[in-house]
Amino acid sequence: MTTERRYYDDSYTMQFRAPIAQRGEVGGRTAVELATTYFYPESGGQEADRGTLGSWRVVDVQAGDEGSVWHVVEDSAADAVMDADRGESLEPGAVVEGRIDWIRRFDHMQQHTGQHILSAAFEHVLGAATLSSHLGTERGSIEVAMADVTWRTLEGIEDAANAIVWRDQEIVRHWVDDEGVKRLALRKPPKFSGRIRIVEIPQWDVSACGGTHTLRTGEVGVIKIVRWEKVRGNLRFEFLCGTRALRDYGWRTEALLEAAKRRTLKDRDLIAHLERAAEERDELKKQVRVLTERITTAEAVASVGIPPRAVVEHRALWPREVVRTFAVQCLAAGAPWVVAASGGPEPTVIGARAKIGSLDLREVLTELKAAARGKGGGSADMITIAPADAAGAADAVRVLEAWMRSA
Repeated sequence: MTTERRYYDDSYTMQFRAPIAQRGEVGGRTAVELATTYFYPESGGQEADRGTLGSWRVVDVQAGDEGSVWHVVEDSAADAVMDADRGESLEPGAVVEGRIDWIRRFDHMQQHTGQHILSAAFEHVLGAATLSSHLGTERGSIEVAMADVTWRTLEGIEDAANAIVWRDQEIVRHWVDDEGVKRLALRKPPKFSGRIRIVEIPQWDVSACGGTHTLRTGEVGVIKIVRWEKVRGNLRFEFLCGTRALRDYGWRTEALLEAAKRRTLKDRDLIAHLERAAEERDELKKQVRVLTERITTAEAVASVGIPPRAVVEHRALWPREVVRTFAVQCLAAGAPWVVAASGGPEPTVIGARAKIGSLDLREVLTELKAAARGKGGGSADMITIAPADAAGAADAVRVLEAWMRSA
């Protein structure tokens, strides 16, 4: 049967009673169809409502075949279809009381109405069409036919959109047939023919839409674009409306002011300060790299000594790149072979030898990886092992040193 969807004309009724038309399953979960409902099923990029039917929690709402709306309930073997203590049933013919989660519903109404206003703003200001939209749990997004944008351009878009919000216009809903559609300047052609629902913001936007919306634009509160990225040659904009925008503004303001306060700066000076700090950091990293290489080379030369001897060096904390530098510099200083290792922060074991004779370090790789409980590889003259942990590095060093001395 076809469920009578009363949310089309009334998105504000949160409590109602309705008979159960039939019971079934959606995705292996118990679900019921009501003869009439105010619950919105997931569709058109908008998520489904939540709430309760009697004692049962509604965890999803999905549109079925031939206009049916299925309310998926959280159930268990004991109370899947009957709550004897309350005298409630989910059997066909039983009348249940529906309660919709108003906080979630109003949030979705703000986001969906805001999306209509924002998409129309792109059309009015830039002539850029919205190609698709999605209203997620945390953010909404629209893909717009644009190649690039700046913050200043977006400021104009937001100003235009929020002017409509603060004008607090009434939002008109009406139904039209195919002939009626021809008389309307819809922002985009409808996907269906026949009797369709129109959501109109006078002198701003006319769209065919089956979602839930606020009665007036003022209820959207505010519209804010928070991010954009390039996709398929277009731009995808993420936006927030109403309560979501307020909460987002709250944590961003706290983060900005706290960061500036800790550096005894004005918040507007923070970005310039961070840029300078990043440049100083990069310069210091270069200096540290040069000094580390010099120190490592000096340590390698001292370890090899005169006359040159083989070197085994295992440190508890030694960056991987320093381990490699040490091994290479030991060979450069004349060591016949070297085992260099670190227990962290990235456990590493390197074995290297002077390019003399026919010795092939790869012969010991299988045994080394087993001892290290890790992985590795390399060439005949140098191999690198990435042990599972510091203990694996120590075990690998013992195996590799013994193999080097006996080879």
